[in-house]
Formats: sequence, C-alpha cells, structure tokens
Amino acid sequence: MAGIICKDLDNCNVSDHQSVKRILVPFNDAKHAPIVFGKALTIAKLYAASICVVSIVNKDLQRSWVNDTPSREKSMSLSSVDILKKGIAKLQIQAKKFKIPLDYTIIPSKNVSESILSLIDSQKIDLVVMGTKGNAMWKEMLMGRVSSTVGLNAKCSVLLVK
Repeated sequence: MAGIICKDLDNCNVSDHQSVKRILVPFNDAKHAPIVFGKALTIAKLYAASICVVSIVNKDLQRSWVNDTPSREKSMSLSSVDILKKGIAKLQIQAKKFKIPLDYTIIPSKNVSESILSLIDSQKIDLVVMGTKGNAMWKEMLMGRVSSTVGLNAKCSVLLVK
C-alpha cells in the first residue's frame, strides 16, 4: 500500500515504500487489550503487515516466596502464563480470521520496557501498538511507566491507544 510521507509540512509526497511490515503488540490481558489489538489488526490489514505479540512475565515471580511457600509462588507464575497463553490463542484466532500473520513470544524479564525495546530491534519492528496503561494503573493516570518509556525511546513509531 502506498503511503504519504512528509519530509516537512511543505513537502508531502506519495511513496510506494511499504512503511509498516511488522507490528509489535505488547499483551498483558488488560481490559483495554481488545481495543489495542483491534487497532493493530486494522493497520496490519491496511499495510499487509504481520503482527508480533509479546507478553512479559515478571522473572522474579519464579524465585520469590509467598508466605514462606515457594510452590505457591511457582503455581501463581505458571497460572499467569496460562492466562496469557489463553488470551494469545484468542488473538491468533482473530488474526487468522483476517488472514494476518501473527507470531508471539512470552519473555521472562525484570524490566518490561527494556524487553520491549530490545524486541523492537531484534524483530525489526516498524510500529508498536500498545495501551497507555497496564493492569496496575490508577484511573487518574494518563499514561503508565512502560508505555511512556517505550514511546520515548523506541526507534520506530509507537501508537498509544487509550
């Protein structure tokens, strides 16, 4: 699909260069996830792009104890991965319905922002589509720490969806 590229506000032209080939969608099964994924599907369909879904699982969950019981903590970590996998399976069904290639990865990490920024480089991502806040955010906050960090530091364009 041809896009319009503006070098400055006096110089916009149609370009045949496909500007979006690979879209990264960070996924944490938050309540706004369907809206974010819908935007990513729309853009992927328009540009014939593929989608890469990433979920970051807190690496420390597997090592720390809860109420002096390591097995309980491990089962909590595994259940969060299972919840993510069920959500990702639903995303795969929807992407397949619209013939949009989708792959996913679940990464154990202590630093969500750094993991996303690293994945942008390693997967040659052209666009990140993500929500403005995660599951643990207060309603009054405009933007979360992860979306703010990714938006400011990504080498590609970032679409933040409220």
